[in-house]
Amino acid sequence: MAGRMRDAVAAESEAVQKQSVAAAASLQQRHRTSSGHVDVVTASKEAAATGIDPSIAVLQQHLGQAEAKLRAGPFAVGVRELLGHYMSLEELYLDNTTDMAIRIDEVVSGSLTSSMVDDVLFILKKCGSRALVTHSIHCVCAVLGQLNDLLANKFKGALAARLAGGPSKLLSAAPALLGVGDAAGLAADGSAGAGSSSIEHATAINNIDIAAEYIQKLRQELEGYSERLFTSVADQDRLRSVLVDMTKTAADFRAMCNMALEAVADGLLPKLRPILDEVGTTSYQLSDTDYSGGELGTGWVSRLAAGLQLQLNWLQPLLTAASWETLTLLLLNKLITRLEVLLGRKVFSQLGGLQLDRDMRSLVAAAGELTTHPVRDKFARLTQMAIVLSLESVEEFLDYWGDDTGHITWRLTPAEVRGILAQRADFSRDTIAALPL
Repeated sequence: MAGRMRDAVAAESEAVQKQSVAAAASLQQRHRTSSGHVDVVTASKEAAATGIDPSIAVLQQHLGQAEAKLRAGPFAVGVRELLGHYMSLEELYLDNTTDMAIRIDEVVSGSLTSSMVDDVLFILKKCGSRALVTHSIHCVCAVLGQLNDLLANKFKGALAARLAGGPSKLLSAAPALLGVGDAAGLAADGSAGAGSSSIEHATAINNIDIAAEYIQKLRQELEGYSERLFTSVADQDRLRSVLVDMTKTAADFRAMCNMALEAVADGLLPKLRPILDEVGTTSYQLSDTDYSGGELGTGWVSRLAAGLQLQLNWLQPLLTAASWETLTLLLLNKLITRLEVLLGRKVFSQLGGLQLDRDMRSLVAAAGELTTHPVRDKFARLTQMAIVLSLESVEEFLDYWGDDTGHITWRLTPAEVRGILAQRADFSRDTIAALPL
């Protein structure tokens, strides 16, 4: 009830301030008229041919004195006092209602976020818009500064507290790796029976993701309205200095969301370890028969693709689209880094290199089906590794290397290229060392 009263009083104060602005403008116009402002303009036109009329300077001085008296008069003093009371009420209303929104937070049925995200950001937008109506740059900057302080401290702290317990709460419902057919079936269902703790942690991540997006939108809306309201350069610079802090706050929220998703990706990677162990034991010193058998697509690539789909698809209904896409890319990055290490330890024949090239193409295609973001660039080092390992001779590499080739932007350093060439059992180490890179 007290919060509603403060809101009502603040709204009334804002309405009175709005009327005061209109009244002050009317009084200023009346002073100009009573001071002979029209005569000043007329006198200026008549004196254009003969020089400046001394009466112009007198009338301008009289006008300035009249406006100074108006600014120092009881009406202006009363308006400033009203603004002071309004700002105190607004500060109290913001603190109390934000505390209440955080305290009564609950997960809304059918929503990926909890109630406090919408409630807090609605309150802040309402108060920010109300401050703009006062037409007072001092008042607007004070209220917007408090909005950002609430976002950067109290609201951010409340959201971070919901992440307590780490990703283990979310991953407690992660499915175990099964056979390829079982994995594909479960992935198609899109769920692994997430429990309440999993939903709670997913909601906490979603809250931060949506909050970061809303804060940026709020900043843009407030900036657009304030730039139309305050046209002087000094006022706009002052406003931008406050709004820049809000942009930084949005970036901090986004960084916190990415850190939470990074932790989830770290927790998902070990669940793919059985397949990665298979990569470690797979031989790439292949005979013609082995290479022909690799065309059947029954190797580790198909099982890894199914495992990725299994571990990511059950999370898709729990996370916002942006969070799920980010998680997918983070997990792919970690997986690619691990594959580079595992494949970098192997010995290859030329057919093994050709098989690796085939495997990488299949893996890129499978990863591309998981996300709307392009992934080919992420696999660039691995695909270039396959190119090097599938060459017929060491010297053939020079056909691909150098500025004049033009069709490959190499992500591998000369030292890495030499190391990869050395993985070919049939390549001479001396020839590799003599290669002009």
